[in-house]
Amino acid sequence: MVSQDTKSSKVDLPEAGEILSAKERQLQIEREELRRESQKKWVLTSLLLIFVLILLLGLVYSVYLVSEETRIKSKAESSALTRQVELANSYLFASPLKAKAGSNEKIRITVFLLDSKGLGVAGKRVVLGKDASLEIEEVQPVTDDLGKALFDVSSSSANAYLIEASVDGKVLPQRVSVVFE
Repeated sequence: MVSQDTKSSKVDLPEAGEILSAKERQLQIEREELRRESQKKWVLTSLLLIFVLILLLGLVYSVYLVSEETRIKSKAESSALTRQVELANSYLFASPLKAKAGSNEKIRITVFLLDSKGLGVAGKRVVLGKDASLEIEEVQPVTDDLGKALFDVSSSSANAYLIEASVDGKVLPQRVSVVFE
């Protein structure tokens, strides 16, 4: 009887081979998960590398554009020497309009020589009209890239003066009135 009881209470235990195959399947699943994680890391690294390369290309292109713009601007500035003066577009003004005669006070006369497009004409010598009682100091008689020439005017005698400027023997149509008291 004892043997029958033992047979009826028998529990099904897995065999050794089944235990090994379950562990192998578990290891296979873990390896597959590690492979997937490795692939994800590789994809993310690749995307990051592509992003960095795009940024670097953008930076290189930006530097190229800035250098092109600088090259274009420097060519434009050098062409200021070859432009023709348009007298109707050119002008002069004075600051201040009044000063004390017989003193060290001066009036700054600024002349702008411009072309037909309103751009400055460089390298032109400007001459202010002469008057015996006016002292004209040529601060910058030759125009710069903006077409600007500068003069300082003073007088030993009190009077009102109408100042005119000329370039290449041609008088600008505009004049400026200054007073020395």
